[in-house]
Amino acid sequence: MNVSDEALHNGNTRLFNWLAYFGVVPFVIGIAMGLAGYSVFGVDGRLWFTAYSCVILSFLCGVWWGGALNRVDHVHRLPLMVLSNVIALVGWVALLLYQSPLALPVLAVAYLFVERAEARLKPNVSFLSGYFSTRSRVTYLVIACHLVMIAILWR
Repeated sequence: MNVSDEALHNGNTRLFNWLAYFGVVPFVIGIAMGLAGYSVFGVDGRLWFTAYSCVILSFLCGVWWGGALNRVDHVHRLPLMVLSNVIALVGWVALLLYQSPLALPVLAVAYLFVERAEARLKPNVSFLSGYFSTRSRVTYLVIACHLVMIAILWR
């Protein structure tokens, strides 16, 4: 990498880190709404949290889908395409069943599955190590948010 490529990469990494951590804020808002019993336009904390979780899970699956489309030579291309759809559909079912006690645990397990699958698939490219470290930390933070929301709902 030359100096300008490295500066661009560092700027992109900082932006990614900010966006990744900022993406946890709506989960925290859902938790706060759940604790306070607050709703906005008829949307309570449980629905807010579950819907946002489903959106982010679908986004992560879309990353797999896009990666599979762009890497036709990748050995895991077809399984990634199928898994991305299956996981997104699992999230959608969890959203439809958001009032069920199973919805949030299912979403938390789906996040864990995605993180573990990516940990096995990540390339040995040194400049992506920061990306994968942040993704793992944020994923575990999101799973912790799910556990907090489950505790709130089961109190």
